[in-house]
Amino acid sequence: MGKLSTVLGKDVLVLQRFEGTDRMNGLFDYRVSCLAAQDSDVDFDQLMGTHATVTLKGQDGSDRHFDGLVTEGRWLGSGDNGQRFELRLQPWFWLATMRRNQRIFHEKNVIDILNEVLAAYAAAGTLQVDTSGQYPTLEYTVQYNESDFNFCCRMMERHGISYHFAFSEGGHDMVLTDGVEAHENVGSFPVKPYVGHHQEDTEHLWEWRPGRRMATGAIRMTDYNFKTPTVVMEKDQTGTASYEHGQVESFDWPGDYLDPGRGIEMVQLGLKREGGRDKRYQGMGDISNLVSGKKMTVSGDSDPVPGKGAEYLCLVSQHSYTSDNYGSGGSSGDDFAYTGRYTFLPVEAPMIPEKKTPRADVRGPMTAKVVGADREEIDCDEYGRILVQFHWDLSDARSMRCRVAQNWSGGTWGGMIIPRIGMEVLVEFLDGDPDKPLVTGCVYNGKNMPAYPLPANKTKSVFRTDSHKAKGFNELVFEDESPDEHIAFKAQKDMSRLVLNNSISRVKNDDIENVGRNKLFEVRNSFALDAGKSVTITAGQVGPDVSSAMARTSGLRGIAGTHPLAVHGGFGRTGLLKADETGADANHAMRNAGKEYGDAAQDLSEAGMLELLAVNYRQDVTGMDSHEVVGRDKLAAIGGDMVHEVGGDVELVTNRKVDINAMGNFISNAMSHTMVSATKFTIATPGAKLELGPTGLTISAMTVKVQSASVDFNMGAGGQAAQLKGTSAFVAGASALLGPQV
Repeated sequence: MGKLSTVLGKDVLVLQRFEGTDRMNGLFDYRVSCLAAQDSDVDFDQLMGTHATVTLKGQDGSDRHFDGLVTEGRWLGSGDNGQRFELRLQPWFWLATMRRNQRIFHEKNVIDILNEVLAAYAAAGTLQVDTSGQYPTLEYTVQYNESDFNFCCRMMERHGISYHFAFSEGGHDMVLTDGVEAHENVGSFPVKPYVGHHQEDTEHLWEWRPGRRMATGAIRMTDYNFKTPTVVMEKDQTGTASYEHGQVESFDWPGDYLDPGRGIEMVQLGLKREGGRDKRYQGMGDISNLVSGKKMTVSGDSDPVPGKGAEYLCLVSQHSYTSDNYGSGGSSGDDFAYTGRYTFLPVEAPMIPEKKTPRADVRGPMTAKVVGADREEIDCDEYGRILVQFHWDLSDARSMRCRVAQNWSGGTWGGMIIPRIGMEVLVEFLDGDPDKPLVTGCVYNGKNMPAYPLPANKTKSVFRTDSHKAKGFNELVFEDESPDEHIAFKAQKDMSRLVLNNSISRVKNDDIENVGRNKLFEVRNSFALDAGKSVTITAGQVGPDVSSAMARTSGLRGIAGTHPLAVHGGFGRTGLLKADETGADANHAMRNAGKEYGDAAQDLSEAGMLELLAVNYRQDVTGMDSHEVVGRDKLAAIGGDMVHEVGGDVELVTNRKVDINAMGNFISNAMSHTMVSATKFTIATPGAKLELGPTGLTISAMTVKVQSASVDFNMGAGGQAAQLKGTSAFVAGASALLGPQV
């Protein structure tokens, strides 16, 4: 005897026929045929989405309930017994097939995720969690463009969690398990073959058919964790199958683990999943309360039955019930009112759900917005990973830390550019897995426009940064517009350059450098400056004092009055220093400023000239020796005093004459003063003349006065006169008078 209960009330719909299938790790699907009185007004709007319960009486008189939500209803017509209807009953978990979602879960394990997703259906049914395993916390899990049902099934299959349904009058629960111990045993039932018209008084099986099938006997997996790239991740395990080809191996990548310890667990889980597909038992009987997810024991003392005395878990149950008053003739004596077909798994076999729900892969890249901590402009971790928010994420959740592809990467070398908060980036997914995002590029949008207006500046290739928490930027610009090709570089503040070996710079035309303040030039070894025409070094503006000194210098007189740097006010151009540092076209100002310098530099045309102009002060210090070689003339024009202080000897050698003109006094002060002339030595004043020559001493004067305490005139011998002839003899004599020199 059976009955049907609905929200329409008691006995409004009368059960005629019930059939359908329930299975572990699947949705049950029941069809209910029922009758209503001819004058009944069945409102499908009242029925849809509500619970309906089929209750069957067992052989022992107990009630067995099959409850589900009414998801379909059909009117089949009317007859002598009333109006005929068919209802379709499915679990509340079926509602999850209608909801498609995109969302992100952070730092949750699989049970946490399932509870959160299925909480939306709490009004329709209850979720019971009866698991015993420990599940790892998942850093990042994405439900992407898949139904809640597919997402939950995929997560359960991934972690080896099974589900089934437990029925009660007016409701049903969804039960999560990860071991056979959590499943209820409904009793022991004998196997009694069905013969003729015989019908037993106790529920039993009349068909029992054991079966086997080959399964993968070995599992090998590997994976990769970028945080530990050198760790060996490969794991494998072989099963215990003893039949031929029972060790066929399956190799899976990726293995879905981040460390070798978890890898061992995943390999074991995979081997159990494959092993659980081996043994199956098919049965047929009238055990109406044997639904999927329940256990039973095969009993009996008569005929030998394979597997008798063992416990089995029901994986699939197909139900068929016909009411005694169905149709016009009632039930035939040749048929049972209830018949069930069952598929069993031995309880000692692993109970792991098959991986049958495909992952919702991401096909192609998508864009996202870079996000991060409040009041920050850049937010990254030690690996340069950033946070992004996808446009489809309505909950404003952030992604996991996404790795950022660089143009080059190595051990502390390569490129390093961190996308900033607010930028729009291009995100791809490794192997299409939504749980593995990878930032591969950046794109402009209506808020973040290019550095230079387009298409006006389409020939530019630009790399511009943005000062952190300040206004300004560093920039490198390549201009490819012919014939004005140009490269411009701007440092917002400082610039450092390190060359560990040689540095060579070749400029085919002008080379202009402007320093706003000081410049230090340090060379630890040699320094050579080679100018094909001239070199000019100017310190300060060229004033009247310097111009006067230059005018007195005949060799420089032609340059001083017409020098282009003097005409232009020295290095007074401001193009480089006053370029718009916050505008969009600073490099144009830099380039134009350089052009002005180039125009001035074209006038530096005096060949072979070095000009040093110090307006205020100049100091030359040499720690050891100093040598100066002048190929032709040298002229020094000094506006004030000149002092030479020498710690050792002073020697002046010239191939021609030496002129010393003193407009004032000439004073020579020495401990000993020797003057040697090879031919003639003359001392002359306006009134007298003293001349020493090869023939002797001649004194010419209006008056000669000799004042001395003693005067000795000695004629000497004739031989001494010969010795005094010739320069060498006289010089030797003079040296003898001076004595030894240090």
